[in-house]
Amino acid sequence: MADDWRTLKAAVQDSLTRAKVPAHQKVWVAVSGGADSMALLLATHAVHAHVGVIHVDHGLRETSKRDREFVEAEAHRLGLNCRTHIAQGLAERSANRGEGLEAAARAERYTWFSEVAGDQGIVLLGHHAGDQKETQLLHWLRGSRPETWSGMAKWTTERGYAVGRPFLSFPKSALVQALKAQNITWLEDPSNEDPIHLRNRVRHELLPLLEDLRPGWSDGMHRAAAMAKEWEAHTRSLLVDLPSDALPLSVLNQAPSKLQMIALWAKPYGFRTAQLDALMALALPDAEVGSRADSIHHSIWRERDALVARSDHAGPSPTWSFSPHPEHAPTGSLQTPTGTLSWSFVPASASEIDPNDGSAQLSFDTLSPPLTLRPWKDGDQMAPIGMTGHQSVSNILTQRKVDHLARQSTLVVTSQSHIVWLIGHRIHRDHGMAMPSSKLTATAPQWTLLLNWEPE
Repeated sequence: MADDWRTLKAAVQDSLTRAKVPAHQKVWVAVSGGADSMALLLATHAVHAHVGVIHVDHGLRETSKRDREFVEAEAHRLGLNCRTHIAQGLAERSANRGEGLEAAARAERYTWFSEVAGDQGIVLLGHHAGDQKETQLLHWLRGSRPETWSGMAKWTTERGYAVGRPFLSFPKSALVQALKAQNITWLEDPSNEDPIHLRNRVRHELLPLLEDLRPGWSDGMHRAAAMAKEWEAHTRSLLVDLPSDALPLSVLNQAPSKLQMIALWAKPYGFRTAQLDALMALALPDAEVGSRADSIHHSIWRERDALVARSDHAGPSPTWSFSPHPEHAPTGSLQTPTGTLSWSFVPASASEIDPNDGSAQLSFDTLSPPLTLRPWKDGDQMAPIGMTGHQSVSNILTQRKVDHLARQSTLVVTSQSHIVWLIGHRIHRDHGMAMPSSKLTATAPQWTLLLNWEPE
């Protein structure tokens, strides 16, 4: 029986050694109180000098307080620092977000682990071979990307801190046997038997059937995942030099798999595999410009030549106010992160139209200073010179084939909240220099305001 413990301790030591974890590094062990996490805690404590215990009480079971107190007592018995987190309103938040309770609980755990471990920290988890096979099947059943079919990684730093799983090659029976040999107690989670959870049905019904029908089936999934990861690496190489929030359709068309590229690109914006069909529809040649798909916190829009992600929780747009006047402020300028707006005046009778897109000649008598310079936004409209009716700024930029990065930095000048100049593109017909004289004030001097935009 001592061999069981030696094997488990060796697995933990090997995991830490391969990751080059120094002896003085604090290693946190996530402990639920179950057999797998208790075995991991004891094995880690035996081979590493600086160990801490972390426990999450999800508040989803009547026994959650008992579990938390058990883990705290075990940590105290071993003389280890123990940090616990009690989740608040997890079920309600899960329902409001439209996500599964298991996914919400997992996100809660990993977020809190990040707070405890911090950047470059280490958290060990007690997942075993049975958990690995369940995860493989759950990815497949949920239609996840094929590169995920290999299951959980033994060591990963993708969350900003390291996550290690030393027991992925051990069956749970080996962990239980080792605990029994040392007379170590653990807790059984009654929810692990509840067939309402998909993972439990996979564990108790599907896994035994597959092991009977096709022993070694998980190796085939590993091979498929390995091939998919090669495709993934090539796809990521196509994305690496692109702005993170724009996916040109020309690049998408080069991908080994368009579905995979969209999935990889859209994942950071909260889009799940189930939404891939909607995103693919946005990428079709005849998809309408301005159509969109939404995640919890982002939208992806179809533009003429690209898909573009925008946050639904963006902060207020910057605005700059200025008050040009032919007597009090005949010249001046505004500095912005993307360029400089300057102004001057000439008599209306002496002004000439400048065809430069970076210049505008406005009838000062139709304006109501202070004027505002700001980024354009969804819903903005104007009545351009030479056109009938109003047009949305978005459509104007689309018609002029303005690419995504330039659209993001496009600014407008407004008077009393009405757009008078879409910089670089269109002037409002009621404020341009060529407007009918009846629009001018009879008593005020007739001045033309000259605006000039110099981009950085």
